[in-house]
This record gives sequence, C-alpha cells and structure tokens, in this order.
Amino acid sequence: MSFQYHHLDKWLLANSDLIEEALENNKKAVVLISGASSSGKSYCADSLKGFLRRNGHKACIISLDQYNFGISGIIPNKVNLHYFDDSLENMDEIRKRIKKVIYSLPFDQKYSPSALKEIRSVLSPLLDEKKLDTFLLGLSKEWKNLNFDEASVYDLREACHDVKMLLKEKRVTMKKYSKVTSEREINHSYLDGKDYDVIIVEGIYALDETMLSHLTHVNYISNFIASNPKSLFLRRIIRDSKSTSASNAFTISIYFKYIVPAYNETILPCKENADVVFNNEMSFSEMRNGDLYTTKMEFFTKDKRVIEELIRDSQAEKPSYQRDTYFVAPNEDGKNNNVLRLRAISNDKGKTYVPSSLVHKGVPKVRKDNKVIRPINILLQDGEATQIWENESECMRDFIYAGFSIGPIQKKKKMRLTYKGQKITLREVDNKGYFIEFSLPYQQEVVEEITRKIEHSHD
Repeated sequence: MSFQYHHLDKWLLANSDLIEEALENNKKAVVLISGASSSGKSYCADSLKGFLRRNGHKACIISLDQYNFGISGIIPNKVNLHYFDDSLENMDEIRKRIKKVIYSLPFDQKYSPSALKEIRSVLSPLLDEKKLDTFLLGLSKEWKNLNFDEASVYDLREACHDVKMLLKEKRVTMKKYSKVTSEREINHSYLDGKDYDVIIVEGIYALDETMLSHLTHVNYISNFIASNPKSLFLRRIIRDSKSTSASNAFTISIYFKYIVPAYNETILPCKENADVVFNNEMSFSEMRNGDLYTTKMEFFTKDKRVIEELIRDSQAEKPSYQRDTYFVAPNEDGKNNNVLRLRAISNDKGKTYVPSSLVHKGVPKVRKDNKVIRPINILLQDGEATQIWENESECMRDFIYAGFSIGPIQKKKKMRLTYKGQKITLREVDNKGYFIEFSLPYQQEVVEEITRKIEHSHD
C-alpha cells in the first residue's frame, strides 16, 4: 500500500520521515524516484535534496538520464542484440568509431545514407563484408524505430554499481549526457560517498526490474511521480523543444509512437509497488510560461447586423475556414487557462479539413481592460501536423490512447478586414456568435466606434 499525496510539502515530509526511519539502522538511505517522462522527477529530486539539507542531511542526486548510452551506443547495441545475438566482441571500438562519425551531425542525419557510407568506411577493418552489410542494414532499421524511453537506452547496471560504491563510501565519476549532441560527454567531477547520508536516484526506470535486481540488498525508499496526460505531454514537448536539436514534429511523433506505450506497459505498473506516490499536475506558474506572449483586444456579439455593416464598410480579404479541436485531461476543471488546440484547415469552404497546427495557450495575465495577454507555445506550426497525421481521425486516436478526452470542437469562418485603417480579424464561430479582434496598432477612435455599435445592438 502506497502513501498518496497531492502537495509537494506533504510528499517531502513523507520522504523525510521514511529516510529518518531508514537511518535508524543504516549509515545511508537510498531514495528511488520513478514516474512518467516529464512528470517532474528531477524537480522533485532537487526539492527533496534542498529540504533534506535544510533539515541537517547531505544528499546527492544520481540522474539516470545521465547514464544514457548515447545515439552511438543505443543503435549499435540494438543491432548487436537483434542481428548478432549480442555476440560481437569489439563493440567498444565499434561504438567509438561510430561516435566520431555522427557526433557533430544534426539529429535527423545521425544515420542518414551519407553517414552510413562513412560508418562503413571506419568499420571495414573491424567486420568482414557480410557482417558489415548486416550491421549497416541493422543500423538503418533500428534508427527508424528509435525510442528514448526504453530501459535499454540506459546503462542501469552502471548506475546500480555507482550507488553501491557510494554506499561503501567510495568515489564515483559523475556521468554527463548532452541532449544537444545525444551523446555521453567527458566529465571530471566526482561524488564521494563519504560526503552524503542520502542517495537520491531519479529516472523513468528507477523502479525497473533490472534496477531493483541489482539493489536486492539495499533498503531503499521507492517513489512514483504521477501526472495527468495533458501535463505529461506539454512538459515533454515544451522541454524537448528547448533542450534538444530534434524538431517538434519528430518529438510528437515519437511521443505517441513509443513514449506512451512504453509508459503504459513498463513504467506505470511500477506505481503499484511504490512506497510513496505524488500526483504532480502542471502548476499555475508552468501555465504562465510560453515561447511568446500574444496581446489582443476583442469583443463578442451575436448581432449579425453589426457584422454585415462592418464587412460592407471594410476592405475584406477572402475568408478562411477552420475546425478547432480542444484536448482535455480527465476531470479537468474546464477553465480557459490551459488550452491545447489542434487546428484543421479547409480549402473547399468547410467541406473537408486537414490537420495543420497544434498550439498550447496558458494562463492569461490579469488585466482590467479588454486586452487578453497570454503565453503561447506553438507546438506545431501551420502545415506541420500533416508530418504526423494524415487526417484528424489519426490525431484523435493518438490523443485518446494517451489518456486525453476530446473537448469542444468548433468550426470557424475567419476573415481579415481593414476598417478606416484599422486591421480587424473577424471570427464567426458555429452556434456561438462573432468575435471582433483588433490588431496592433490600435486606433482608439475606431475601437470605441465599433464598441458603441456592439453595445447599442445589445440594448
């Protein structure tokens, strides 16, 4: 039976209590923190370390992310396993030579045809021609099925070895992995077991069977960090867009193809055996962050006569047709503070629609006027959604499998107008009414004039 918490301070205190209990009979305590990708494991580990320091303990953190084999290790290791039954004896040298070839290449070109040609050249002294052909074929195929969220991506045995060395008060090298190069980097820093009484291990596979089987005689405290599907998705995509060289389209495609199934099949089951479970949903401050802030002033009316008069007296562009689908987490409160929207566009006046963009809108700033200023993360630019989904049905299927619910679906007719020099965007939303949005720079007299028209129509 697990202790369940929804507040960080309660989770911190629960772990502190269990650590003090462990230290009654042991010189050191080990805390394992598992959970979904982007559930907040690193944040929780850092928070626990600081909390323990303020309460007289010295803790270190071992992040399993840093034990990533790297692209030059993950793919060759899989080829060795799947094509050679793990029988190639010179894998260390093979990985080193491959790393020299692909290290500086952009992520999507690591195992491109041109890279494979160069890899063939550097590996030819190590493998006979038949094995080399098989090995290169395997590299190409395994690269297409890359999944960063498999246990085989991480050297869990090495991580367990380091934990045991720290428990014996030995010194270990701190591992360092770069998400920019997707490789292990040289690091000259060390952790000395003599300096710590608490060892915190965090990573998606911190409670994996491989990990636990190598910590059989260690009295550890196990944690699982949970979160809702929307928080997990947004944290992962927004984080990777800033910390990796991969495109958002690639990351989102991988998320639904590999990360969600891996979580459901291999990570989520660990929750049942955790001593402590922390439900860490997306915070208010997280929903105030974005790549950019949009500022808009808009008014709403249901009076079609106001709209017809505005169009008649304006220079109007050709209207566009959109269908917006909103994805929500189960039991979400429905407030307009955490919007995830797929936009599909139509080129035949609303008869058929094709997925186009994916956008997240966070919590608007507090204002007294009619301006709406809110953070936006553009997850997929206009037209990029078709790199992942051919149609809306495929997109819905992926989000539903990931645990989302389908929220409102709105059809919109959008038209850009120029009224007395003021740029205006007019949106007609099915079964709702009309939104009149003014673009910068605002012409105050025009804004006031149209505002009066709307107010009079309500009288």
